[in-house]
Amino acid sequence: MPRLSPQHALARRALTEDLQQHKRGWLQHGIAALAVSVLGVGVAASMILTGAAQQQSTPQVATAAVQTSVQAGVTQPTQFDSRQEQVTRSARRQALSPEKVSGLAAERAAGLGQAEAALSKSSAAKAVQAREKKLKAKSKASLKVAARLKAQRALAQRGAVAAATSGAAAAAAQIGTQGTATGKAALPVAGGYTIAARFGQVGSWSRYHTGFDFAAPVGSPLEATTAGVVTNAGPGPASGWAGNYVTIKHGDGTSTLYAHMSTVSVSVGQSVSGGQQVGAVGMTGRTFGPHLHFEVYPAGVEPGDVYRAVNPEPWLAGLGLHP
Repeated sequence: MPRLSPQHALARRALTEDLQQHKRGWLQHGIAALAVSVLGVGVAASMILTGAAQQQSTPQVATAAVQTSVQAGVTQPTQFDSRQEQVTRSARRQALSPEKVSGLAAERAAGLGQAEAALSKSSAAKAVQAREKKLKAKSKASLKVAARLKAQRALAQRGAVAAATSGAAAAAAQIGTQGTATGKAALPVAGGYTIAARFGQVGSWSRYHTGFDFAAPVGSPLEATTAGVVTNAGPGPASGWAGNYVTIKHGDGTSTLYAHMSTVSVSVGQSVSGGQQVGAVGMTGRTFGPHLHFEVYPAGVEPGDVYRAVNPEPWLAGLGLHP
């Protein structure tokens, strides 16, 4: 065999070593692949066995009693007591007694009753409010009607007074300027009276007295002081305080007023003479007792304009009358 040169020997050795290394690499790769395959089969088998074990053991775990181990000499707490039977919440609930059921029903009925009562009260309150609203509307309408009627009555009364005054003036012109057609004069109350208040007096009953008060029993006759014509008989513009009253216009233009009368026996436009009865003492209008309130108004002043009345005493004295 020919001898190899040192270079050829080195090259051959290197080639031999490379082949051995390749063989060892392929062998390692094959062993690793085989190991991986075996491992995969084992994992799959384990999963299958575990699933089957769970299906078989689940009912047993749900129904099996819980077992605990306690060291000797140690008291086992009650919450760790073993249960020997399945217990549900329904089995532990106590049955309600008939009395309890009745009580609960009564409470529920009472609650419903209160709710219905509240609704009823609310409905009643709404009904009352609606009714009050209607009544207010009707009241306003009634007030308007009353005001209109009052204005119409006042207008008609003013017309009547104006007509009576014109008639009285004509009658006074016929009577003349002597103040009496017959010459007779008389006090407004013939007798049985007392002077309760004079002109100008001030008291709790009056801020300023505008006439003479003749206190006398109800029904006592009242007489015209002198001849004249009646310009008001009964209710009139001054009725708020005078009640039923009579006014007479005399020949000199003076007017006299008789207030608080119980009855009136003359009419507007009627001519009267001195001493003739015109009515009776009463308590109509604002009064604290039966009496005649007598006033005198100078010519040109409308009777009832109380603060333009004059002291009756000088005028009565001119007729020879002294109360």
